[in-house]
Amino acid sequence: MKKRLNIFCACMIAAFLLSVSGNVYLIIEMFINGVEVGMKAAQGEITEIPQYKMVHVLPTDMMETTGTVTNLKDGRQLAVKPITALVECPYSHSSHGFEVLQGLIGFIVIIGFVYATVYFAKLMIHINRNIVFDWINVKHLRRVGWSLTGMCVLSFISVWISNHQLAQCIELAGSKLNILIAFSDSTLILGFIALLASEVFAIGLRLKEENELTI
Repeated sequence: MKKRLNIFCACMIAAFLLSVSGNVYLIIEMFINGVEVGMKAAQGEITEIPQYKMVHVLPTDMMETTGTVTNLKDGRQLAVKPITALVECPYSHSSHGFEVLQGLIGFIVIIGFVYATVYFAKLMIHINRNIVFDWINVKHLRRVGWSLTGMCVLSFISVWISNHQLAQCIELAGSKLNILIAFSDSTLILGFIALLASEVFAIGLRLKEENELTI
């Protein structure tokens, strides 16, 4: 029984990391790439820095070509219908205030990911030690839940900013910008599941304390 519990705890930690790692990985990669581009620009290797925005796109016409990619096997250009994509945003329509806000959001999301991971690991360690129905676990679940929910809300704000900026200057053929696709991320539902579990634990602990007082 203990071995099975250890396996489930390890699987939960792995599933948690995988479920929220996509957005964090993308943010880290974009940050590293941005630093590299900035260094090249400072050295004079790049005179014009392209600026990209992450957007969620909903195809409206399957016959219209939204974009193309190069097939390196034969050199042909293949049509693509992106759902989530990085689209170049003209500099003249970019706001430095929005840039700073999105950079701050990205930093907070990374901190939130680390925070949620730490408390989720603590929760799994307690459960592995057979410390299940305890108020400390309720606190851990609430911290994980609010962290994941906050990460999702902040990510949605960042996507909305990108879509708003792009909508002012571009219009995609055969597609339209759609921010609702951002909610397909599992981070939000995981956050609410953690909050729901914390309330269930809290109700169970209160009932247990009331029964002990009655006895």
